[in-house]
Amino acid sequence: MPGKLFNSPAQHLLVILHRFLSSHLNLHGGLIGKAYCRAYFSYKNLTDRHLISAARKLAKPGMLVVDVGANIGFFSVALARRMEVNLLVFEPDVQNFQNLEHVITENGLYSRIFPFPLALSDKTGTGSLYLSDFAPTDHKLINSRSSRTADIAITRLDDFLDAHPQYAAVSISLIKIDVQGAELQVVRGMDRVLVQNNYPPILVEYSPGDLEHAGVTPQEFFDTFKALGYHPHTLPDLSPRQPDWFINNMRSAYTDLAMIHTTVS
Repeated sequence: MPGKLFNSPAQHLLVILHRFLSSHLNLHGGLIGKAYCRAYFSYKNLTDRHLISAARKLAKPGMLVVDVGANIGFFSVALARRMEVNLLVFEPDVQNFQNLEHVITENGLYSRIFPFPLALSDKTGTGSLYLSDFAPTDHKLINSRSSRTADIAITRLDDFLDAHPQYAAVSISLIKIDVQGAELQVVRGMDRVLVQNNYPPILVEYSPGDLEHAGVTPQEFFDTFKALGYHPHTLPDLSPRQPDWFINNMRSAYTDLAMIHTTVS
């Protein structure tokens, strides 16, 4: 069964509205595109306020934040507006990436947000991006809710930083992952990065439905992080919880949580 795309009737309504508008209007350019982008950011300021609040507590000024699955850049822009951090940003979808570049430029953040049209995974090479038939926020590396695909470049974060030493020279204080069920693939591609940066906190979306479609059980999800020394915390208060709390209380919905390493928690 595909993962759940929305947590509330309001989100369901917005997805339907987006599908209707995108079939009649160009939401990616001109005045309509700008208005849509502003409306989307206003919506995200409300729905993702706990995520941004937690990121501000965990990120360290002057250090690097990695944004995996950036979409059009809400998280990166919101954090860069509020903190003196630089962000390394990954978004594989062509249209989302173009909008991401426009958003960065319009906000005057091109000197602190560095975007790359790549998907992070556990291998380096090429792959397929499954394009959601519902919303451009739901494209993924795992086939679900999709009738179209696009060829993309994928990379392990370890390999990317080996090829870009200018970024590897800056310590990473926070990693954010929002990849619709492919979270463990991303984590398995950053072994060296985690060790070399003293296991920075990871903000990650937990979606039991998407994980199931990827062939990953909730227990495997949490066990993989536990094996690395990470334990789950709620947002925005960063209170530690046992994995069973998330497994039992988030059976069909999705939520953002913070994985914090034992050395700092």
